[in-house]
Amino acid sequence: MKSAPVPNNELERLHLLHELDILDTEPEPVFEKITLMAKQLFGVETVLISLIDSDRQWFKSKVGFNASETPREVSMCAHAIAQGSTMVINDTREDPRFIGNPLVTASGGIRFYAGAPIEIAPQIYIGTLCVIDSKPHVFTAQQQQWLETLAEWVKNELLGRFAMSNYEQERQVLAQGPVAAVVWQIEPEAHLIYVAENVERVLGYSEAYLLDPEVRYETIVHSADRGELLARMQAVLDGKQESLEIEYRVLTPSQDIRWVHHFARADRDHSGKIVRVRGYLHDSTKRKNLELSLQHANQSIAMALEAGNLATWEWYLFDQWVEVDHTWEELLGRDETYARGNKWAELVHPQDYQRVRAALQKHLKGKTERFESRFRLLHADGHYIWLHSIGKVIETTEQGLAQRMVGIHHDITAEVMNEQRRRQQEAVLSLVSSVQHEFLFVNDFSEVCDVALPKLMELTDSKAGLIGELPDNSRSRNMLWLHGLRVLDDETKNSAYQNLIKQGLDVEVSGELALHVLVRGEPQLCPHPVQPDEAVFHPLELPELKNALILPLYFKQQVVGMLLLANSENGYQREQLATLKPMLNTLGTLMHIRRMDEERQFAVDELRRMATIDELTQIANRRVFIEAAEQRFGEQQRYDMPVSVAIIDLDHFKKVNDSFGHAAGDKVLKQFTDVAKEVLRDGDLLGRQGGEEFGVLLPHADINQAMQAAERVREAIEKTEFSWDGKVIPVSISVGVAQLMETDNDVDRWFARADKALYQAKSEGRNRCIAADEV
Repeated sequence: MKSAPVPNNELERLHLLHELDILDTEPEPVFEKITLMAKQLFGVETVLISLIDSDRQWFKSKVGFNASETPREVSMCAHAIAQGSTMVINDTREDPRFIGNPLVTASGGIRFYAGAPIEIAPQIYIGTLCVIDSKPHVFTAQQQQWLETLAEWVKNELLGRFAMSNYEQERQVLAQGPVAAVVWQIEPEAHLIYVAENVERVLGYSEAYLLDPEVRYETIVHSADRGELLARMQAVLDGKQESLEIEYRVLTPSQDIRWVHHFARADRDHSGKIVRVRGYLHDSTKRKNLELSLQHANQSIAMALEAGNLATWEWYLFDQWVEVDHTWEELLGRDETYARGNKWAELVHPQDYQRVRAALQKHLKGKTERFESRFRLLHADGHYIWLHSIGKVIETTEQGLAQRMVGIHHDITAEVMNEQRRRQQEAVLSLVSSVQHEFLFVNDFSEVCDVALPKLMELTDSKAGLIGELPDNSRSRNMLWLHGLRVLDDETKNSAYQNLIKQGLDVEVSGELALHVLVRGEPQLCPHPVQPDEAVFHPLELPELKNALILPLYFKQQVVGMLLLANSENGYQREQLATLKPMLNTLGTLMHIRRMDEERQFAVDELRRMATIDELTQIANRRVFIEAAEQRFGEQQRYDMPVSVAIIDLDHFKKVNDSFGHAAGDKVLKQFTDVAKEVLRDGDLLGRQGGEEFGVLLPHADINQAMQAAERVREAIEKTEFSWDGKVIPVSISVGVAQLMETDNDVDRWFARADKALYQAKSEGRNRCIAADEV
């Protein structure tokens, strides 16, 4: 019986298997369904979903087999994952790998086996879906395809199960907020498989009700909106739309109507097949009712204006004089001079001027029944007010030219500001969902900032923006790791900074305003120009900050970074601090999550390095060297490629330690490895066996080539000067070399021949290389 070879990526394979957190879990209906289906489909006695651990194979689902696990060394599935493709054995008694295997030799033992590997990531197989019988079978190509399809189903279920566990971070961010996360499974039937705990607050239905497989989500949607929702969701499933964003009504159990803002996006596997649909639901009932109320109010306002119940104005076009029934001081904080010479027109906002002029010209030329427009006028204190104005020509000259207009206007500044603030809040919530979704997909915070920063600048009408992160455990709090930077009018500089950010750009922060944010966590609203020494970001060359929002990014009330928005034409308002708060918390949370992921990956890499590298010499340790030798042993048997090993011992090394001390001995060992690596080939593996003994694995080298390599090392050591504390240390080596031969039954016998040659080199006077064939 031959045990299955260990895959080259075994450590990574085991890491992914354990990360799935599936071993030793309770049976699950979907996997039981798959194994029962396979048993009926193939007409076999036994079907297993087998997962190959480091020293065992454990069965997530089993039909026709009592044990929950077996040793890995007898596992046929271990051979299948090492092979990396479907393995079919029509009669195990005729396969030399399984002669003597207790699962075969037992009474009623295995005669037929077919196993399709479960590929959880490219070239990483964690187990198989296998079918077994006590009688030989002939497995057709069609049956093999069916088996591989079922194995793909198992893989998708495992990945789906794993993905669900990863939603915990998303739930923590969203669970207590106004946005509920939901997930639909598409195959075999579409139904909800996850809803956030706050879903009842959003939809009015409990988690248990919505997760019932018999309940279809569209049944709670208002019948007038149901068709559009289904049609647009189908467009996402068909790949015609990347995402879904829609607003519709939900009828609650108490027959109340709620408005829901729904964003959804499909998750696809590497082949483009939809795995699930992820959605975010926001209760927009208050906003919608307010919107409907505003519509009704606008109609009432229009009627009131037409009835003359609001402020009136009278405009004498030839005299360029406007008369109003209130004072200019009340409306704009200005004196009556703006009533003369059409001076009031100078106060119209530049962005509104052409639009107002066009509406007026249409009416004066008789193309519209009346003049109507919403526009901004500049108040004396520097801010703009919004007016809704309606007017009509009531006098013309004999030539038909307009001579006098009368009208009414209404200050709608509060309504417009509320409307803008509401849109900003909705946009921020939508951006929060988008950023979280983007981070779950790419797990790259700088790419998330590429999405978030331009949107935040657009929302606040900013011309410059910056997102930076404090280094972990930062005490001085005057350095930022830059994740995003944009200056709208300088794309060349943007591109240059983007390249620097990808490489890692650290910025030194100084100035009272900036440090207030980073040290005290106090947001800074700057309506006036920021002085050059109040916020400095060296070595960045930012434009002059005419106004700014400098905001801390938090995780659990701890400042982890900074957001800078600057140079808004409309200025910044204190209300924006509350509007942006969900985004600040989200960016801070994602910074923390990214940091935790990096720390976890560093720990994994360090453990992997410590497990494979000799701490003193920084070369392969004995375990890695032996594993590599066993791999070469297997390759030689399969491909008959020459491979040799050299066992090296430093002559009289004990005298070095006794005469010069162990620190000197350590230096000699490290210097020896540096010299040896310089003269060996790139493909040769140098490893420390223990103490002063080393080994060199020489692939594709026969005994003559191996002896030449050993001699190069010996001569290089002989020519190298070793010294300690100004004293020369005599160093030489003895080497035993052995080519792997057909008579070597295993690695131990191969190495023993090299050791024997090493001992002969020592007995013949040391400082020489002996080939095993000469022993």
